[in-house]
Amino acid sequence: MIRRDMSAISAAVAVAAAGCGGPGGPTPADTLTYGVPSPPSAVYHIADTMSIEVQSPFGGTEITGEGSVTIALAFRPDPGGVRVVGTVEAFDGSMAHPMMGTQTAGPDDLSGDLEVVVGRTGVEELVSFPELSGAVAQVSSFPALAYILFSRMPPGDADPGATWVDTVASLNESMGASTSTTAIGTYTLLGDTVVDGRNLVHIAVANEVVVESTFEEGGMSVTQSSRGSTDGHVLWDPERRLVARAEYERDVAGTMSMGGMGSMDMAVKGPTRIRLER
Repeated sequence: MIRRDMSAISAAVAVAAAGCGGPGGPTPADTLTYGVPSPPSAVYHIADTMSIEVQSPFGGTEITGEGSVTIALAFRPDPGGVRVVGTVEAFDGSMAHPMMGTQTAGPDDLSGDLEVVVGRTGVEELVSFPELSGAVAQVSSFPALAYILFSRMPPGDADPGATWVDTVASLNESMGASTSTTAIGTYTLLGDTVVDGRNLVHIAVANEVVVESTFEEGGMSVTQSSRGSTDGHVLWDPERRLVARAEYERDVAGTMSMGGMGSMDMAVKGPTRIRLER
């Protein structure tokens, strides 16, 4: 279940960004909107790394998770904008726990495809996403995949310095686990930049996130509550009208309760990197 509320805020903000070219002229409105690209297909690679540090009465514990996904997208017109169906071409994931060892996941642990309706400015309807089974599913980013690939674009004309805000609230229930997430993203158009000879648009992203989850681990009920940021940037390809690259860095803290062990502090860090391969 996804609920979206998007509002635009006009502002002039001076932002310095390493590697970003100086602000150019106004960006044509139609280049910052989604449509059916030509050709009507794309292949993305997503690399995700996560570190979860838990402070219990018995000392500190670090749980790490890694994932690498290659997904092929097919685009077609839809009454709501563009319908996108994504098929995972390659996947490997792992989770390392000092008490449970390292557990791995591959394509055989995945079921289903990504299907999403994208409007001119971003995701309008999330129909389905690939679901991961097993212990590694606890650190899966598949529920957020559509929002990672299709970042929110401005609702109208945008000059360098303009900002807009997007709020996404989601509830994911799968295999006895329940996770609710609220993310408020503030986007700032920085200007034009050149990467590998291509002219791209540099957009800064500041995300505030709140996550509440419950699941079972080792026969015990686990609840987690955390909040923090996943800040980063998007490099937009105005020719393909797609995200060419993006990177976000988690910085989230909260508490975890497991069985009768009481409440324990936890911190989650790690980057997510996206690249349009073709």
